[in-house]
Amino acid sequence: MPNILQAIKVFFVKRKFKKYNLEIRVHLNKLNTYEQSLILDCENLKKQKNIISDEQLNQIKVKYKNKLENYNTFYSVNNTVIAFITKEQSILSSDRGFLQLEKEYDQLLSNINNQLQLLPHIKDEVNSKLEHHFKTSYEFIKTVNLLRKNYITHSMYHEIQIDSRFKNSFDYLKNDINEINDKTVKEFIIYFGNLSKYINKWNNEYVNNELRIHKDLFNNIDGKSLDIQQRTAIVTDEDANLILAGAGSGKTLTISGKVKYLIDRKGVNPDEILLISFTKKASEEMKERISKKLGLNVDVMTFHKLGLQIISTSNGFKPEVFDELDKVIDNYFKTQIISDNSLLQLLLQFFGFYINIPKDLDEFEDLGEYHEHYKNVDFETLKSKAFKQKEYVKKNTKKLANEYKTYSGEQVKSLEEFIIANFLFLNGIDYIYESPYAYNTANQNYRQYKPDFYLPEYDIYIEHFGINENFRAPHLSDIEEKIYLEGIEWKRNTHKQYQTTLIETYSYYNKNGILLEKLEEKLKNYNIVFNPVDFKELYSAIYDQTNDRYFTEFKKLIATFINLFKSNGFRANKFREFKNDNNRTKNHIFLQKRNHIFFSLVEPIYDFYQKQMQQSRQIDFNDMIITATNLIKNDKISFNYKYIIIDEYQDISHSRYNLVNEIRQKTKAKIMCVGDDWQSIYRFAGSDVQLFTKFRDYFGQHELLKIEKTYRNSQQLIDIAGKFVMKNPLQYKKDLKSDKSNPFPIRLFGYKGNEIILSLTKAIEEVINLYGEDTEVLLLGRNNFDIKILDNQEQFKINNKNMTIKYNKYPKLKITFLTVHRSKGLESDNVILINAKNSTVGFPNKISDDPILSYVLTDSDDFWFAEERRLFYVAITRTKNTTYVLVPEHFQSTFVKELRNDYKLPYEYDGQNMITNLSCPRCKSGHLLVRANGMGQKFLGCSNYPGCDYTLNNIEVLNDQIKCISCGRYMVRRKNRYGKAFYGCSYYPKCNNTLNIE
Repeated sequence: MPNILQAIKVFFVKRKFKKYNLEIRVHLNKLNTYEQSLILDCENLKKQKNIISDEQLNQIKVKYKNKLENYNTFYSVNNTVIAFITKEQSILSSDRGFLQLEKEYDQLLSNINNQLQLLPHIKDEVNSKLEHHFKTSYEFIKTVNLLRKNYITHSMYHEIQIDSRFKNSFDYLKNDINEINDKTVKEFIIYFGNLSKYINKWNNEYVNNELRIHKDLFNNIDGKSLDIQQRTAIVTDEDANLILAGAGSGKTLTISGKVKYLIDRKGVNPDEILLISFTKKASEEMKERISKKLGLNVDVMTFHKLGLQIISTSNGFKPEVFDELDKVIDNYFKTQIISDNSLLQLLLQFFGFYINIPKDLDEFEDLGEYHEHYKNVDFETLKSKAFKQKEYVKKNTKKLANEYKTYSGEQVKSLEEFIIANFLFLNGIDYIYESPYAYNTANQNYRQYKPDFYLPEYDIYIEHFGINENFRAPHLSDIEEKIYLEGIEWKRNTHKQYQTTLIETYSYYNKNGILLEKLEEKLKNYNIVFNPVDFKELYSAIYDQTNDRYFTEFKKLIATFINLFKSNGFRANKFREFKNDNNRTKNHIFLQKRNHIFFSLVEPIYDFYQKQMQQSRQIDFNDMIITATNLIKNDKISFNYKYIIIDEYQDISHSRYNLVNEIRQKTKAKIMCVGDDWQSIYRFAGSDVQLFTKFRDYFGQHELLKIEKTYRNSQQLIDIAGKFVMKNPLQYKKDLKSDKSNPFPIRLFGYKGNEIILSLTKAIEEVINLYGEDTEVLLLGRNNFDIKILDNQEQFKINNKNMTIKYNKYPKLKITFLTVHRSKGLESDNVILINAKNSTVGFPNKISDDPILSYVLTDSDDFWFAEERRLFYVAITRTKNTTYVLVPEHFQSTFVKELRNDYKLPYEYDGQNMITNLSCPRCKSGHLLVRANGMGQKFLGCSNYPGCDYTLNNIEVLNDQIKCISCGRYMVRRKNRYGKAFYGCSYYPKCNNTLNIE
């Protein structure tokens, strides 16, 4: 019975416990929530970016201890539950549900207590990390504040940016900046996250502060006050600084100011400054200003002096430097090539066929562009050049002697005709250029037919037609093309009619590089005998015994190529590489053949040059610089330079750059390069403008500063000159300013024929009228031989030693002749440019800007006559007042035409414009000039003659200037059968358009 009662009691106790089970479960769930809350609080502590204090920990402990006061047991739900379980614990202690709840309670309570016990450890771990990162933040701010006292360079910026300590701390703290209380740490996050921006800001503050502090210094540098751009260039202290200094902007004064600032205000020792200039004269002038006028003992070096000093310091002796490349090239052409008939043949072929580079007819927009392109080409044939030399004629047959006057001065009209004439001549095939056709074809409307070439020994004619593969002439207008193609058919039919033999060649032959092969094939088909001339004799007549201007420029081109070749550190095997590269170029066969001949000519000259130096036990400048560079690279010599300053940096070559860069790498010196890419004109001496315009590629991150106020030229002149030179998009843009004014800074004085002396004296008269006799005139030529215009001029006496010129009429007037190259860096009261011709050796000089130089330049400057454009800029900016340009009536420099067209400069001749405003209706680019024939009869002819032979007999169109609306030619006055006047097209009978006269 008692067992039954006990079982009944247990049943009812457990049933009642189940009733309280839900309340106990809710109670335990709250405890579980407290645990999760504590875990979250601990996690937040771990993420905290402020130092955890003891007070903060105590707050957490108190918070949860208070919560646990109600959890003495797992059933501390209320008094009823507690009383029940306390009373019936003996029965419930064996209940699975009861035991599970008790176990959960114990686990939760243990977890909470364990978590609370971890709080000190969390605090220590978090605080340790924060103290580390905060310390790093403080170090960063301290470092930055220290750096801000000076200019923060890119290398400093890079060091900070890649410092793993700063980067790791920034990554750890950056996302919690709003929660961080520490002001310094917040600054660290802001500064490091925007470091480039803030460094620029701090550097600007530094520069402005330096300008303010050292205002007294900059107010008086050699008695002159510097402008703001000069001052800024001086105090800016980046690792690499490129200073763009315009012509006449006080570049030397800025360099002097930099040196004085470094020594007097920044505590740099004079021997810690390497100051380099390019010429001995420039270095002496710089030393005069810095040492004597500013009292600073800084040695100004040339690259020549620096290289020799390095070698002598390391090796104990100075090498002899060979400086006679030009003489060696002259000697080679006088003594060596003459014994090699194959090289002589290549040389004459180069001048006969490849000196000018053809342009595809499809590339021309119109006939005017075609004539403009070829107007600068020398189309005098080799036969003409040879027959000018009487000795050559004497050595040949009497027939040639009799023909001397006929052949001398022979000019053809196109590049292909030039090649054909020279091919015939070099192969001993007698020809007559534009000889009247054997049968009369002239009528009222057409002149006598004159085929391009006639071979009298074979009674064969040769016509060259300017057409492409599709029998089209894309460089002509529609109507001109139609007439031209009809003319071809007429010529073919005429030869058929009179049963004469005609050989045809086409422009696309030359485009495809097969003109010579096709011509030879066609000539041989008619059994024409090839009897090549004596190349040695011809060479002696044209080039060896004469001062041929084109050959002189060709030798300069060779010297430029060799200088650039050696400046790059190339060796003889590089020619093989050049030839292999050239052979792989299949897209321009003409250029491929041309390049091959050039390499074949230059390689033996290079070898001869190298042997000449070896025999004399000398090295040239490039070898000397490369040797010095290698000594530094191999730690054979050391320096203590902190600053390297280079004047005229635009003249830098690869060998010079490598030397400077090696010194910079070894010393970590800062570098300041001062120059003007607009005045980079010494490519012939090895300079490469890409070292300037791509400065970042060679010196990395740098500061680019400009000095744009010029103290030499007027604002009007620099406006014109600046826009002119900036047409090359690869050059830096500058906005030059001047306080000087001259409404007519550039004057174009025209002359006809050989009247250049008359034009020169008129320019001098104007200078005298404006400035008196006690003034200076700088006479500038593109080439040395330009001064020959004064040969046999009694009123001018030339001192060949210093190239001063005495003008008898004004003996006190100081006149000096210089080439534009030699004039760079100089200035004069007034300037007269005497070579403004559009010819191969005019301005621009077509030979010096040869595309073959792309093989030895970093990147070819594809802009049209880029270096010649810079040279012209130098020429017109030498003046303090006015630049006078002497311009021929015909063959005007394309640069002059650009000045006239773009800047509306007047072309002056006897007080008026000698060229009419009538454009040639055929070629569009030429102008109609008043000419006279042998009978004294006046007519209008195109200024592009002989390229364009358009003529108009009615010169009265100068007054009327009415254009035909049908064909674009000019309308002329005529009378009908009744005597009534009307306007009829000058192209009648091709065009029948008429216009009534009211």
